[in-house]
Amino acid sequence: MTQRLSTRQPRVSTRNEFLRDYQLRVRALDVAVILCAIVLGLLLGWGYGGEFFSDDRPRQVFSVALLVVWPVALWQAQSTKATIIANGLGEYRRVIVATMWTGLIVMSLAYLTNTTYGRWFLFGVLLTGLLLLLLERNLMRRWLHRRMAEGKPLHRVFLIAPPSRLTKLQDELDGSQGRFVTVGVLALDEDWGPRAAVDAAIASKADTILFAPGGDVDPQRTRELGWAMEDTDLSLMVSASLVEVAGPRLSVEPVESMSFVRVDMPKFSGTAVVLKAVTDVVGSSVLLILLGLPMLLIAFVIRRGSPGPALFKQERVGLDGRTFLCWKFRTMYVDADARRDELRTAHGDEGATFKMADDPRITRVGRFLRRFSLDELPQLVNVWRGDMSLVGPRPHPMDDVARYDDLAVRRLRARPGMTGLWQVRGRSDLSWEESVRLDLYYVENWSLSMDLVIMASTMSAVVGGRGAY
Repeated sequence: MTQRLSTRQPRVSTRNEFLRDYQLRVRALDVAVILCAIVLGLLLGWGYGGEFFSDDRPRQVFSVALLVVWPVALWQAQSTKATIIANGLGEYRRVIVATMWTGLIVMSLAYLTNTTYGRWFLFGVLLTGLLLLLLERNLMRRWLHRRMAEGKPLHRVFLIAPPSRLTKLQDELDGSQGRFVTVGVLALDEDWGPRAAVDAAIASKADTILFAPGGDVDPQRTRELGWAMEDTDLSLMVSASLVEVAGPRLSVEPVESMSFVRVDMPKFSGTAVVLKAVTDVVGSSVLLILLGLPMLLIAFVIRRGSPGPALFKQERVGLDGRTFLCWKFRTMYVDADARRDELRTAHGDEGATFKMADDPRITRVGRFLRRFSLDELPQLVNVWRGDMSLVGPRPHPMDDVARYDDLAVRRLRARPGMTGLWQVRGRSDLSWEESVRLDLYYVENWSLSMDLVIMASTMSAVVGGRGAY
């Protein structure tokens, strides 16, 4: 009787040691990067001046406060949470939010303790630290993806689903480029039992159970599955059959004894849209001022490299199907448009867009400009005029848009951007279907924080040069 009433069982460890070690490495590197940013601020005397070891009590206090508060904020923001590791946008967003909270907390401490502090020191350290943290996370994510490709998955999944869905779900998991790998399956039929399922998952060395009933299932059985997992380190994923919906659009709506997932519909108006427009105008103005002289130098090199103008203009389709003249530095010979259909036919490409890895129309200077996306700098003028945005879907010419299907047309619900998910995920290496999928994901889930993350990721993508042709 006593044994039956005792529900607590010896805990079974099912944690993924590779994932745990990676999380510890990232946290340790976070502290090291934050310390580097603080030391750099002290060495350069931002907002203070003076010697590095000077007896400056406020500077010492705020250096210690930053070194304590910042890692705690990163931990509180769950920036190394297992579910967002290897997901660049989600991870970067949490790092940015944690940095903003660090600044607010430190400034609040200064106000409450009536301590005078160097605002430029705090701003400089936070900005430098944020950039270094994003770089560190990006490099660690690249290392992680290499290890995943070598057979070190982030999550070992035990799949429970109806027989008709097992193959498709297993293909989806195994196609996640090492993020998930299926280590065991259980057909969901009348004879399945939660306790037996958990025992099978433990025996297969899984760290996650994916429960995908697909249709009507007794909610009590789902609860029993959770109860059977209580004394293990297993995590539970439940398939909601939702496609391309970002986390911020999802919320749980309890109704009596049940819970439903509420999905917020995409909004293309409101305060956030106004703030995005203001960011575009201010950002493009600042960049045009900073990059004015380099752009003049690029124009001079283009004119010297091949006959023809330095700038290339083409009618592109933007927000709600409105056309505009898109400006770029010329990277092709002047007869490029006349040869396009000929090359498309020879290449056998009938998709909505046409790209070639070794396009003979590209000049030598143009190839260098494309390698680092320098040819797109004149689009800052388009952003300043309101035709484009700093971040958004890729702008396409009219003849490409004419090939759109009904799904691709939804890309036109947002202003086209100089950069976007297509830029940071592979550029021209992406298939047409993958490019559309990323653009639609952005259109339907965009936020200002997503824009900031994409802009921060763009530098890495441009320097890496993947898909640049």
